[in-house]
Amino acid sequence: MSVSLTPPSLSQDLGKFVACHDCDLLHAKPSLAVGTVARCRRCGAVLAQGRPDHLLRSLTLTLAALIFFVIVNAFPLLGLKLGGRETSMTLLDGALELRNYGMWDVVILVLLTSLLFPLLHFLALLYILIPMAMGRIPPGAAFWFRAAGLFSPWGMIGVYMLGVLVAVVKLADLATVVPGVAVFALGGLLFCSTAAGYALDPADVWRRIGSAR
Repeated sequence: MSVSLTPPSLSQDLGKFVACHDCDLLHAKPSLAVGTVARCRRCGAVLAQGRPDHLLRSLTLTLAALIFFVIVNAFPLLGLKLGGRETSMTLLDGALELRNYGMWDVVILVLLTSLLFPLLHFLALLYILIPMAMGRIPPGAAFWFRAAGLFSPWGMIGVYMLGVLVAVVKLADLATVVPGVAVFALGGLLFCSTAAGYALDPADVWRRIGSAR
């Protein structure tokens, strides 16, 4: 359920209002029931959501996603059995193998989107969420919250999950494909990272950051 808020008049107490972080239009601070959403009258951006426990839920899911992320990059994705021989490879091994073909641009792209950007996204969120869950605002919270939003689109978790599924289908007729631990962790990573983003109320995070200034 969405609620469109009416802008206040300039004669009213501004401490009772909240500004839209997209267009800066002031609105009266909403009192929302659980499951409702307040949106800006001008641009439609989310101003507040009825999720009182969103920090704890998002923190838990982000920690779970980080654990899955470590497993994905530490253990083999797939193993192949062919002619009595068995081989397996991690995501990092696959990226570095491209060096032998001189594909350095692809190597750098894979390392950035599969390792660096997702890791920075999770660490930036944890830097903000852990203190906030304890009632504190960390230094530079506004910068790191914006950074987390910038890193998020560059984490190609869904793309790699699709790539694994395509590889399994294409290799099934040529060799015995043995799914590695990282395949299941990749599914968990995709679920937890998506759920963490959905659980978090960015408007409330910005409100807490603004009130600490």
